Amino acid sequence: MILSKYIAHLQENFFANRSDALEFASHATGVSYYNLSTHMSEEVTTIPNAEEELARVKSGEPLAYVLNNKNFYGEDFYVDESVLIPRPETELLVEHALDITPEMRKIRILDICTGSGCILTTLLMNLPEAIGVGLDISDDALKTAQINLEKHCVADRATLVQGDALEINTLDLGTFDLITCNPPYLSDDEWEGSDKSLKYEPKIALSSGVDALLFYKKLMDMTPDLCNKNGGVLFEIGMGQYGALIRAGYAEKYHVTKDYQHIERVLSWINL
Repeated sequence: MILSKYIAHLQENFFANRSDALEFASHATGVSYYNLSTHMSEEVTTIPNAEEELARVKSGEPLAYVLNNKNFYGEDFYVDESVLIPRPETELLVEHALDITPEMRKIRILDICTGSGCILTTLLMNLPEAIGVGLDISDDALKTAQINLEKHCVADRATLVQGDALEINTLDLGTFDLITCNPPYLSDDEWEGSDKSLKYEPKIALSSGVDALLFYKKLMDMTPDLCNKNGGVLFEIGMGQYGALIRAGYAEKYHVTKDYQHIERVLSWINL
């Protein structure tokens, strides 16, 4: 089949998003994603299990799990059902963390609810003198994070710890210059009403229970004691949660940064 026709077939029958169709076409044909445009008129063949994988997509399974891959901050990360799929919104947290951190500074990073390790790995890749700790309650998630740390050659500067973020003050992790966290920020009711595709992702990484703000309230009380002088703490938040935190008596000292859709997305605090 001609590549352009194959992509049109994918978009018409399997993917509403053209970028997803292009990503699968690259995977199935072996043509680099970045070279697809120069091969559109060429005849291509697909890998033997392409139709089986498309059936999984058709059933609603996220493409990232089908491909075991998701691009984040310009790099490919291994993902499976043990971890949340990295979102473009989370790249803003990384950008902001790098903005407040001199490149060659020897800092110690803590990434809470590390999941796939995409935040910690990306920070270590961009801060060559830094060392880091990734914390997650899920042993399976930590195995995935280890794969990504090794894939991007920063595993020698990272330590992964299994533990409950809500009891972080009991874990004796020491203190840090940079603390990042993308916690579960849906309530159980919000998770129940979410799209089918979201149900493929681990609930523990998405829902905090009855109170969607639980992790923020607990961690905002505890992280200042873990943050060194002139260090920073950054959280990713969901739509409308900044105002909810303010009304609940939290986040008054935090600066809020909006994403490209003008949604309040990152909270940051510097320990001056």
